[in-house]
Amino acid sequence: MKQEAEKLKKNAENSVPATKTSVPATETVPAMKIQDNATKKQNTTGTSEGAGWVVPTVTEEIEEKKVEKTAEGVVLKEDPKYLAGAIQLNAEGKVEFVLDTQANGKSADEIYNIVYQYMSELTQGENNIKSRMALVNKDQHIIANTMDEWLVFSNSFISLDRTEFKYNLVASIKDNHLTLTLERLYYIYEEDRSTGFKAPAEEVITDKYALNKKKTNLAKIFGKFRRLTIDRKDQIFNDLTALVKQ
Repeated sequence: MKQEAEKLKKNAENSVPATKTSVPATETVPAMKIQDNATKKQNTTGTSEGAGWVVPTVTEEIEEKKVEKTAEGVVLKEDPKYLAGAIQLNAEGKVEFVLDTQANGKSADEIYNIVYQYMSELTQGENNIKSRMALVNKDQHIIANTMDEWLVFSNSFISLDRTEFKYNLVASIKDNHLTLTLERLYYIYEEDRSTGFKAPAEEVITDKYALNKKKTNLAKIFGKFRRLTIDRKDQIFNDLTALVKQ
């Protein structure tokens, strides 16, 4: 009996219960939880990538230069504002620029006061030499300046290139109207050098002297005189037009 009991005990130890050999049931995870985990993983990855240091890529925008041409298709090498037609001659064959503008309904007295103030300040500019208000007539609303100033072509530490520029400014005023004439232009350039000269605008900035033969570019010698004269004229005319139209 003792042997039989030991045999039964041995058989019981070698036996594996069914509950221990069975595969544990898989835990059921709700669909919402799976989707949240996936979303969380995607968000984490995106944040990680966006938070790192990167070298930005800069797209360079290249502005295309507009090519100006004549009616015949010839390419212009300079701004058309300085080329053919920019210099006007009066009936006497003299260079003359004329501004003719309305004044936003202002009376002659109002315009006179505005123009008088501007032309007075004009004689005191930083490039002034001996400019002055020559004549005024408040009753007839006329103001005349004799201008004498420097036109500066270039100014650096080692050189200064400029010309003395003389001209007259005459303002004629009526109700709601301003006529300004820039006339009698004259240049004095490098008097103390062999390359210097004294000459009226007709011999300096007209097409014959200041443009190349094809009239597509400014001439090497007198082109700079033409350019700065036109720039100065535009500055004065634009300033006064803006003031009387306020």
